[in-house]
Amino acid sequence: MDDLRDLRDLRDLRDLRDLRAMRVHEERGGEEVIDLRHYWNTINRKKWPVIRFAAVTSIIALLVVYAMTPVYQATATLLIESQEANVVSIQEVYGLGSQAQQYYETQFEILRSRPLAERVINELDLTGYAEFEPEEQILLFDFDWRAWLPFTLPGLASTPAAEGVDPVIAATEVYMENLGVAPLRKTQLVNVSFESEDPKLAAAIANAHASAYIESSMDARVDMTQSASSWMNRRIGDLRQALEESEARLQAFREQEKIVDVEGLQSLPAKEINELSTRLIEVRRELSQAKAAYLQVRQLENASVSQLSALPAVLEDPLVQRLREASANAESKVAELGKRYGPQHKKMIAAQSELAAANESLARHMGNVTGSLKTRYENARDQERELSDALARAKEQYHDFGRKESKFRALQQAVESNRALYDMFYNRIQETAQTDDMETANARVISPAIAPEEPIKPNKKLIVALVFVLSVVIGIIAAFLLEAVDNTIKSAQDVEEKLRRPLLGMVPLVKMKRKKAFAGHLFFDATEHGFSEAVRTVRTGISLSSLDNPYKVIMVTSSVCGEGKSTTSVSLACAFGQMEKVLLIDADMRRPSIAKELEIVRDHLGLSELVAGDVAVEECIIHRPDENIDILIAGLIPPNPLELLSSRKFNATLKALRERYDRIIIDCAPILPVSDARVLSTMADSLVYVVKADATSLNQVKSGLDHLDHVNAPITGIVLNQLDVRKAEKYSDYGYGTYYESYQSHTA
Repeated sequence: MDDLRDLRDLRDLRDLRDLRAMRVHEERGGEEVIDLRHYWNTINRKKWPVIRFAAVTSIIALLVVYAMTPVYQATATLLIESQEANVVSIQEVYGLGSQAQQYYETQFEILRSRPLAERVINELDLTGYAEFEPEEQILLFDFDWRAWLPFTLPGLASTPAAEGVDPVIAATEVYMENLGVAPLRKTQLVNVSFESEDPKLAAAIANAHASAYIESSMDARVDMTQSASSWMNRRIGDLRQALEESEARLQAFREQEKIVDVEGLQSLPAKEINELSTRLIEVRRELSQAKAAYLQVRQLENASVSQLSALPAVLEDPLVQRLREASANAESKVAELGKRYGPQHKKMIAAQSELAAANESLARHMGNVTGSLKTRYENARDQERELSDALARAKEQYHDFGRKESKFRALQQAVESNRALYDMFYNRIQETAQTDDMETANARVISPAIAPEEPIKPNKKLIVALVFVLSVVIGIIAAFLLEAVDNTIKSAQDVEEKLRRPLLGMVPLVKMKRKKAFAGHLFFDATEHGFSEAVRTVRTGISLSSLDNPYKVIMVTSSVCGEGKSTTSVSLACAFGQMEKVLLIDADMRRPSIAKELEIVRDHLGLSELVAGDVAVEECIIHRPDENIDILIAGLIPPNPLELLSSRKFNATLKALRERYDRIIIDCAPILPVSDARVLSTMADSLVYVVKADATSLNQVKSGLDHLDHVNAPITGIVLNQLDVRKAEKYSDYGYGTYYESYQSHTA
């Protein structure tokens, strides 16, 4: 039977190590993956406290909500028009022609204004209602209990009403708080709502507020019309006088300057300037040509006929051209007759006389041409001077006419402006007089308010639901905060991840049903199979870690007191006692507990007497046939236990006991309070470190292990003691409940 259990222990331990290896592999491969199961386990562990907190909070909220007075809301819908539907267009007088958004925003603010609220309060005499009366402080046994409430009850105030406050002002404050003005998007509609404890009063106030807005708008228009008429009547007299004065100045200027047609005032000088400019250009061109010809003739003033004939101005003369042709013909005739006749021949004489006459005529005419060139030049020069003077006079006359026209235009424009302004005011006065009695408004009620049947607040279901949800969220946040500050060892996963030490086993938490029950009884109790199998798992882990050289001296310690190291020592001794000869030594010389747990007489000889050498071993050893183990209790507590445990006699005694027993289980003091465990660890072959689940802090365990590492203690592994199986399942994925239930089913 024990062999089968050992095989089962080996299989379970192997499965546990496989799970541990798989977890390490998963952690290395997915370090950046958020562990959602961890968050779920945290919520699952704290679900009942969170639910209880949410339930209590919701019940309180429910009681408070049902104690609150219901508030009703009535709503009237107004249509605000951007332009009045007037018969005559007088929008400029009222200033209502704007379609801009600012206009509607202004109307909304008017709806929210204090004067409009005071008007409704006075019309409905709201100061006589309890809701609008000055609030007084309500005291209960001279104690302002409302200051401690997390809410405000309607009709109750937390401050006393000031003496001498105008009731209308006090009512206006309440009125403004309960009034609501909500424009509808992309429309000209606006909802005017009011909240009250009385549904009929809420509807009456909403309708009265809408009507008051319309009436105030019409009153403002009447006042504006009257003010505009009065002002325009005073202003039109000044405008009439200004118009008459401007017309008189225009007429006087026209008579003074003898202006008949202003359009033709500048047309004649402009035409004359154009003609003179054209003529001046032509004369200057002729002057230039005459001057060039005159200068050429002047340079050849005493020249011969042949030299003068070379001038272009002379050659271009038609008569000169004919005379030169006649002279050439006469010369040709003389030359021809000279070949046939002598110089004295009558034909020759006649031809020469003809040639002389032609040359004389040519010379005389050339002289006349050169003289005419000078006369032509002088005439052209005089004509150019006269045209320039005439053009200058025409320009001066043109500028003078322009100045007169500008002044005339200015006077005429002043007359037109005054007449237009006078006509506009005159027309507005007539329009205002015709529409003075028309009281039209730019708003109307589309949907009047009716008395609501259901209150708008408090929304009891919503408030309770929100309180419940909020309390659940707060509870979950508190659970995570508690989880964050809790650094105790809760599961095998914490041992592997936080301590980085081998896990020998997990001993479940057992609730003692009998007052005198102890670890030996639990190990052999048929109803506690999970506990006994867990101890056997620890035994198997120790055995597997020393197959070649089994541990003889096994020391059991913990970080602090109360972690169950003595119970673990007794249980482990009982487990080894089923197969081997085992001695259990109580080496906790400070607070020995094995004698009390196993119901052994305290004055029995023990370890202190044996080390002192006064008695034999057989006198100190207590044999327990039921558990099949030998026990050596602490005995008389010495003044300095550390000197006893570190003495050579103790070492010699332990060596002698090694020869007599297969296993020696030593229960020693905790590692943090005293140094006994560090001394004994140097004499032990194996050290089992007991950690109480969900109780011992991580810092304490690490500090104790560090102390042992400093002395090179042979730490075999960790035993997670007093493990709440169901609770531990929520901290890890190992499935502890199924783990131990399977043991019980197999054993059964």
